Formats: sequence, C-alpha cells, structure tokens
Amino acid sequence: MKAVIITFFSIFLASCITGEGDVREQSSHFKEGEFNNYSHAQTHTFWEIVWTSLTTDFERATWPEQVNTAVDESPLERVDGDNVRITFINHATLLVQSGGYNILTDPVFSERASPVSFIGPKRVHKPGIALKNLPKIDAIVISHNHYDHFDLDSVNTLIERDTPQIFTGLGVSQILENTSNVTEMDWGQSAQVDKNFKLWFLDVQHNSGRSLTDRNTTLWGGFLFEVGKKKIYFGGDTGYADHYKRTFERFGSVDVAFLPLGAYSPRIMFKPVHLNPDEAVQAHKDLNAKVSIGMHFGTFQLSAEPRNEPVELLERAKLKAGIAASSFITLDVGVPYNLSNTLLAQADRL
Repeated sequence: MKAVIITFFSIFLASCITGEGDVREQSSHFKEGEFNNYSHAQTHTFWEIVWTSLTTDFERATWPEQVNTAVDESPLERVDGDNVRITFINHATLLVQSGGYNILTDPVFSERASPVSFIGPKRVHKPGIALKNLPKIDAIVISHNHYDHFDLDSVNTLIERDTPQIFTGLGVSQILENTSNVTEMDWGQSAQVDKNFKLWFLDVQHNSGRSLTDRNTTLWGGFLFEVGKKKIYFGGDTGYADHYKRTFERFGSVDVAFLPLGAYSPRIMFKPVHLNPDEAVQAHKDLNAKVSIGMHFGTFQLSAEPRNEPVELLERAKLKAGIAASSFITLDVGVPYNLSNTLLAQADRL
C-alpha cells in the first residue's frame, strides 16, 4: 500500500498546474497566490482528504463494485419552450434541456475521478447517457477543477465534437487543449450566452486543486442560469455557509436548484466543503427554491458513508424541516425527468 500511495502522489506532483494568470491577480478574492472563501473557512484540499483516507483508520462503508442503473440510449435533441428536462448522468453531471438549449454540468464520463486509469475513485455505475450519445451540447459549466467535477478527456472530446461555450472560474481552463470558446469568470460576474440565456458565476464555500502544489490557485463556484423565464441554480460543490441566503437576496426564488448532498462523512474532514442532507435542506430553504434536486452521491466513493445513505437521510431531513416531500427530490440515473410549469406551480403553492 505504501508503494501505491507514493506512486499516486508522484503522479499528482507531475500533473501540477504552473504559471501565473494576470486575470487572477485582478480578483479581490486572490491573495498571496490563492483564492479565498468569503467565510474564511479552513478547508482540506482534495489531496489532503485522499491522503487521510489512505492513511487513517476510520470506519468506511463498503460500496458495491457495480450497480445496474438505467441508460438513456436516445436522449431528446432539444426541449423547446419553458419546460425543463433533466437527466441525472452521474455525480454532478446533469443534462439540462430548456428553451432549446442543452446545458451540461461538471462533465465526468471516465471510469475514475482521477488523472490516471489505474488508481483513484472508480465509478460504480455507467453514465446515465454515454458520452457519444449526448445531444449537441451548447454550454458546459465547470464549477471547479477537482477530478470528480472536471474530467479533462470528456471536456476535450465535447469541445472537438460540438464546440460548446464553456464557463468556469478563473484559471480553470488553462489545462484545456482549446480555450477559444471558454469564458473564465470571477464571483458575481455574468455572461450573456444567447438571446434568451444568461448565467452568473457565484461564490460557494469550497476549494480547488488537481495536484499537491496548486492549492486554491483556480476559482471554484456555483452557477445561476436564466433560461427564458426559468431560474436554475447549480450548486457545484460546497459546504454550508450564507451564500445561499445571499443568492436569494440578489436573485429571488429559483425554479430549480441542484444541490450536493453526499460525500460528507466523517464530518471533521468534510463539513467545510460538502453538505450533508440536513444542510442541503437548509440550503433549499435559504434559496426559496420551488424544487431542489440532489446530486453528488452514489457514483464515486469519496467518503465513508454508505452509498444510499444520502437519499435515506434526505427523507428524514425533509420531515424534520417540515418541507413537502416533492419539493426536494433525487432522480434515478439515466431516467429523464420533465419539470413542467404545472409541477413548478404546484411546488410553489406548497
């Protein structure tokens, strides 16, 4: 095991991002070579978490090696109008279709959330849509550069196939082969994607890094989309803080929010950077979301909790918080979910 650990971290040292970005220097959140959370929370980096997982004896649930889930072999090419069609592909990768636009979040289609094929968190189910079967993607949003949210091979493949517009935080795109269609954003900045599609990059409480030497040198965040008359929030990856309340104060209630609710145990390690189900429900309430959809669970074992526990604890958290069961849901992998105006109106009345 020691030899494997040494090999593992040697690879990450070799894969580090180098170079300074003048644009980052202009950000008020970038100080002494690092980005900082508004909350000044002390967060563990992805690699500190990996190292602790490899070297610390804490009780870790056993996940199945393989889980059979649905696969949408023929996704719709487009969804016009104000309805929203959502397909949970895996982890934080979702296909969001509305207003004639196809939006893909945090694409990860590789076998492992890792820079190499032989070690690192391995998926336990197939993607809900195969990469080759995706409809033409118009926009990709990348919340941050951790391997379970930014799969370089997947993004490069989609750039070559579809030339989508890509939106991400400052510094994240420097490892891409082609950055001609990439917009890097600071917290609070917006971009007009198309006539009826605008998005904002917003702060969350997290961190970044793809190696041992690039801690917080690129910016992390969440996104708010305005597609037609719909407001859609994609939370990326985050611990609980006041950013949800501030998002509501600025933008009002959102129609649908994608909120992470897994990879939370043990709390001493993950509380600053990952929501648990109780915190996810509080985030849902802070946002005044009509409907929230859970993500960031069940694909890669990144933490100690059992695979299905986030979904089970979400049900308890909703009861405890006194919110309607239908207001915060999880989706089956690979099964499209149509969030119609009627459903949103019903949710708004609950």
